[in-house]
Amino acid sequence: MSAAILARGLAEHRRGMLVTAGSVGAMLFLGLYMYQGIDLSFYDALPEAVRSLLGVPPHADASVMAYNEMLASIGALAFTGVAVAMGAGCVAADETAGRVSLILSAPVSRTRLALSRAAALVLSLVASGVLLWGIAEVAPLILGIETGDAHLLALMVHLVANALFHGALAFAVATATGRRSLGAGVAATVLVGGWLANGLLPIWKQGAADWVPWHWFNGSLPLVGGLDARDVALLLCGALAFFALGVLGFARRELRTAAVGPGVVDRLRSIPGVGGLLRPTGRGASLLAIRVAAQKVLVSYVTLLLALGMGLAMPPMYVGLADALADFGMSFPQSMVDMFGGGNLDTAAGFLHLETFGMIAPICIILVVTTAAASGIAGEERAGRMSVLLAQPLSRARVYLTVALTAALYSAVVAGALFLGVWGGVALSGVDVSVVNLAWACLLLLLLGWFFGALALLLSSATGRPSVAVWGTTAVAVASYFGYTLLLAAGRTEWGLWSPFAPYLYGPALMQGIEWWQPVWLGAGTLALLLIGLALWRHRDLAPVRG
Repeated sequence: MSAAILARGLAEHRRGMLVTAGSVGAMLFLGLYMYQGIDLSFYDALPEAVRSLLGVPPHADASVMAYNEMLASIGALAFTGVAVAMGAGCVAADETAGRVSLILSAPVSRTRLALSRAAALVLSLVASGVLLWGIAEVAPLILGIETGDAHLLALMVHLVANALFHGALAFAVATATGRRSLGAGVAATVLVGGWLANGLLPIWKQGAADWVPWHWFNGSLPLVGGLDARDVALLLCGALAFFALGVLGFARRELRTAAVGPGVVDRLRSIPGVGGLLRPTGRGASLLAIRVAAQKVLVSYVTLLLALGMGLAMPPMYVGLADALADFGMSFPQSMVDMFGGGNLDTAAGFLHLETFGMIAPICIILVVTTAAASGIAGEERAGRMSVLLAQPLSRARVYLTVALTAALYSAVVAGALFLGVWGGVALSGVDVSVVNLAWACLLLLLLGWFFGALALLLSSATGRPSVAVWGTTAVAVASYFGYTLLLAAGRTEWGLWSPFAPYLYGPALMQGIEWWQPVWLGAGTLALLLIGLALWRHRDLAPVRG
């Protein structure tokens, strides 16, 4: 391995590691505090064996269930999602930016480069896990909560192993192909699919989720039962295999160049009415066409995931699980459901909101728009192309608005695909879901995407640093989501109107429609962020190019 490349990798991952551990840790504090205000006496009266199945360790306060929500579910999704982003960019990001050729011109082999990047990823995730473990141990001491026989260290070992597995998968695909978005898309699909399968398959048949990676992470309830050596070994062996495949694939393939063949934009130009918008300017492809094509692979994966996996498949799945879900819902308190964004298990609309619109759809659309906004300005600056672009007869305002329009179009594609997918699934299964309410829910999803796209664009325009735009937006999204859902679970929604998820999750729209203030809140917030970002972008110097 190369010490210099290892150090550079650790430096690049440092911000993501700190933001992730800090955000999830802060929400753990808030979750434990809010759970103390929820009536959990129902759980105190349950037999010890039943409490263990629900994730409450022996001799522990019922509020320790917050660990399952923050570290084994919602927080685990955030932690593992960051691992996927890191893994996909380990080598492929340098290749896309044209730095790999320069690195390999030094006495560094491809194998050493890939191994050093993989080692940096492993060390960063382990360090982040240790930091989060420290926060998890200190939080109950500060709040005076009895953790009983909770196995926090075992849970954190499972969490880090799970992050290593999915991060290594993203590393393998992206490094072996040179396509960062492909690696992130494949690993994110496995991540989300595994999370859903682990939650739904056991309702259908006991043991049906034993093959799912997410089941290896939390199927044994490590917080209650302690470390499961078999599950951890499966995750770590899988991670090792993926790292090996990525290193071998990178060592034996040609490096990708910036040149690409005809793609989706060329095909769009053939559509009447669209060709004029995407027509070349005489100096090359239009700026909008370049930005739209930049993240086409990521958008394609997210669109297929939502339209087919979360849209078309979920209504028929509800029909097959309706009886089991109804029985399960009787013993599942609403406060727990609210932790995942609201909804219920008794109706088709409530189930679809809980499984799709409550968490997965916002994650997907925020991922897409944040990537578009961060790469459109800060990414171009870091690559040294922005100064060349502005040397043409193009104003800063035009560049800014083009990137904003790109994020808005991506958001519309994702929300529209989800609407069509769910509509098709509802029609096939015949479940009772209002198409009007479905349209309202997708409209709020579209506006939520615009809001976070505008936030990422503001950070990108103000700093010229992609990492600030990505991690800043991620931190706001995580904090505002957890903040609102915890208040929702505690019955204090009026305290959460500051969060952009308040207008999005209120109702929920898929069950009850919307009120006038919900789209107005998101629309006004988007407009304010866009105007502030434009003013900052027009009055600052370009950031220096960083190698």
